[in-house]
Amino acid sequence: MNIIVGNAWPYANGPLHLGRIAVLLPGDIIARYHRLMGDEVVFLSGTDCHGTPVTMKAKEEGITPLEATIKYHDEFKRCFDSLGFSFDVFEKTHSDYHEEKVKKFILELYNNGYIYEKEIEQTYCENCHEFLSDRYIEGKCPHCGEIVSGDQCESCLEIIDSEELLDKRCKLCGNETILKETKHLFFSLSSFENDVRRLLIRQKGWRENAQKIVKRYLDEGLRDRAVTRDFNWGVDVPLEGYDDKKIFVWIEAVMGYLTASMKCLEERNEDWKEYWQGEDSRVYFVHGKDNIPFHTVIFPAILAGIGIKNPNLRVISSEYMKLEGKNFSSVKNWAIWGDYIVDNYDVDEFRYYLALNSPEVKDTDFTWRDFINVVNRDLVNSLSNFINKTIDFINKNYDSKIPNGIISNDFKNEILNLYFDVGDNIEEGKFKNAILDIMSYVKKMNKYLEDELLKIKLQKSNKEIKNKIYECVQVIANLSNLLEPFMPDTCKKIRNSLDLEEPIWSYIEKKSGEVLSLGILFKKLDKKRAFEEVKRLKEERN
Repeated sequence: MNIIVGNAWPYANGPLHLGRIAVLLPGDIIARYHRLMGDEVVFLSGTDCHGTPVTMKAKEEGITPLEATIKYHDEFKRCFDSLGFSFDVFEKTHSDYHEEKVKKFILELYNNGYIYEKEIEQTYCENCHEFLSDRYIEGKCPHCGEIVSGDQCESCLEIIDSEELLDKRCKLCGNETILKETKHLFFSLSSFENDVRRLLIRQKGWRENAQKIVKRYLDEGLRDRAVTRDFNWGVDVPLEGYDDKKIFVWIEAVMGYLTASMKCLEERNEDWKEYWQGEDSRVYFVHGKDNIPFHTVIFPAILAGIGIKNPNLRVISSEYMKLEGKNFSSVKNWAIWGDYIVDNYDVDEFRYYLALNSPEVKDTDFTWRDFINVVNRDLVNSLSNFINKTIDFINKNYDSKIPNGIISNDFKNEILNLYFDVGDNIEEGKFKNAILDIMSYVKKMNKYLEDELLKIKLQKSNKEIKNKIYECVQVIANLSNLLEPFMPDTCKKIRNSLDLEEPIWSYIEKKSGEVLSLGILFKKLDKKRAFEEVKRLKEERN
């Protein structure tokens, strides 16, 4: 099967915090799982370089938008790498390849009759003498009345044209704005209602929040959207008469999924269209709920406009994660930054915790107290205890060699069923259920081992003891496969200890060989650290 996993592209306007990471980690879990299945995978993302969030951040830091793009793109790459994200391609929208392909797609949509010219009234600041875009405008949402800055209301998730805002003001100078006539290109989004509706009806693996939002948009009727903006940072418009404008970031950025996959597959000498519309293909979009309309309405319409009408699309759209009961805030520095995680903790501890407590169906709250309790309970007392005790017993009693033994069919079938259940949950975006299934089995095996080691003291036969330890070895070997999507560094350590080959999503049996000392997989975290971490958060808050 051909698989595309597209993670949402973070804006080049600040470092990555745990809230962002939580909604993007599922992409890496899915990509790793499908590779284990033997599928051809393109796991992609990149840096969203254009638009007002980037120019505003650049101005704040006293640098150019290009300098901001380079700075944060490099930072994102480094951060994702250190957190174990296994991207096949991590691009940026400010690149020659992306920009040329975007222009090609814009021309294709134009020639197909889906982009047209229109005179409109646009928000203009007489004091600044310029048309205003997105986050340079602040006003009330016409749908819910909340104060909004940008092209989407964070409260009701409606996509908004800035001209629709009420009580508009220029964010640069604070003055009231006027409407001034100008010419722009528009995308005929309304022409694709049936295409979007067909996707919704036939959907499989879409989370409920995505289904509800798409239905709402369809019920309200899709509205055409501007393709161009009066702006000086972005992709040039490939049509005459638009030299003073740029392609609007909302349409240009989502095309990054196409351009990044094209670049990757060109290097592999593969047909990119087979990955997007082939009978044996599947596309996952992984993002937060604020990105749902762009991935489930706008981008599918763009795909339909260039001839890709029936992608096998799965939408992994997360709710929000909070931090100690409050929203993550880069401005207020109420955040746990990616670099801090890497420098102070085992990355797999966080990957495990986020898989277990990701905001799949509702908002979740990261608390340091709960994190430490979960690590100590699951990773130290259960997983590490089971694996380390088994290996230590082999090293002490069997000269570091796997003892001869056999595994019963019932035992083997339990492990096989675990592969099936965990795999189904991953494909359906139910990562919490997947990790709970694995950990439930680990806890069962931990008790099994404790009981058997107790029986050793009661002079149980040597042959029977060897067989039980042999069974535990096989469980550990298969855990190195089952946990690979979630905790890759930990699984690599296990494979090195047992001298296992590369992981696969299938039952394996390690019948013989030397067992290397593993060391402690996870160390118990002092509960006092929770208090210290919360104290640090409060002290560093702006």
